[in-house]
Amino acid sequence: ENETNARCFPTAQAPLICFSFAAVFPIMMEDASAAEATKPVDLTDESLKVNIADALNEQDIVKFTVHTKTTLDRFQKRDFQVTRQHEEFVWLHERFIENDEYAGLIIPPCPPKPDFSQSHGKLAKLQAGDAAMPQEELEKLKQEIQSEYLAAFQKTVAMHEVFLMRLVSHPSFRADSNLQVFLEYDKDLACKSKSRKDRAMSFLQSLGKAVDSSFNNHKDTDEFFDQQKFFITHYNAVIKESAAKAEQKVKKRQALVSQMDRAATALVHLANGQTQYQALSDVLRKVGETLGKAQTVQKKLGAKEDLKLTDLLRYYVADGQAARDLMWRRIKAYQAQEEAKKKLEQAKAKGKKVVEAQETQTQTQERYERISKTAAEELKVFKQRRLQAFRKGLIQYTQCQVRQAKEEQQLWKDLLGTLRR
Repeated sequence: ENETNARCFPTAQAPLICFSFAAVFPIMMEDASAAEATKPVDLTDESLKVNIADALNEQDIVKFTVHTKTTLDRFQKRDFQVTRQHEEFVWLHERFIENDEYAGLIIPPCPPKPDFSQSHGKLAKLQAGDAAMPQEELEKLKQEIQSEYLAAFQKTVAMHEVFLMRLVSHPSFRADSNLQVFLEYDKDLACKSKSRKDRAMSFLQSLGKAVDSSFNNHKDTDEFFDQQKFFITHYNAVIKESAAKAEQKVKKRQALVSQMDRAATALVHLANGQTQYQALSDVLRKVGETLGKAQTVQKKLGAKEDLKLTDLLRYYVADGQAARDLMWRRIKAYQAQEEAKKKLEQAKAKGKKVVEAQETQTQTQERYERISKTAAEELKVFKQRRLQAFRKGLIQYTQCQVRQAKEEQQLWKDLLGTLRR
């Protein structure tokens, strides 16, 4: 359905792809603007609209054309676009993570880094065996590479667009100055890839968060947050397992498609060799041709499964982790408040630095209350967004299965009708 959006594909000479993006992930995109906070932006509000209008991939560098339409006075123009690379999306995500004003909000997960290694590997194999490979197999491999490359490219563009749509649809994030710079500044943001040292520090920080027992050991006096902690822990474990099983299912179907293709080719070749038995040759050829068509149907179904189900699960694995991070920040704020209370009591007992300790205690208490208030609303919206997305995703996935099953059933019915004649 989305192949018409592609302007060019990778070839044996140059893995270059251009893409005019329409709507690859309608599920996530519609829900990105459906409900983001207690007072979400009005869905009819067109004061700030963002989309990725175009994208260009040269080897491992993807350049996204981010198009913005706005009526907000803080922007210099009403309609403009800039070119951004993945590292600049990472930079923007980090600015939100580091901003304490957003500690009580679910920060949309950073889009994954574009990965075309699988297609590049097959492309290298194609280049190496181009001369020795039969023309029929060569064409099939080219089509397979083009299909995989386009699917991977569509998904990486979609993930980056979903990230921006989540930000501009949120009443707090959309007003952020860094987001405005990202959307409006028409020069390179000079965002370099992290050095080994920076990557090591990020890894240690994430590892420290993972092994931190604060989240699991914290006993919340607020019943709502205590229930949310239990749910998010269970939910994240289940959603990760579901995503892994969905990936296995897609791989199994890809293996089935490969075997069906081999069997179809073998049957046609066998039919071509039965020159003395014309009736048998016709039967084998027709069965082989029908199996080849059925293989195409299964291939389309596999692509839909990957898009409608697996990628949806992958996205909500990341979004579930973002919700957990919100809970973790709230727990850390509570611990800071309790520590400030202890230091205030100690200061009063010693009669020293009481004013400073009082100010610190007040600040930590206000921060904890602020995070708790916004976190409660964010978690309610997280539930609404999640339910809407999965309901829509499962319906679309089921519709795809029914549609492809009917198509394949008709192929075999037509074959049986032909053979009876």
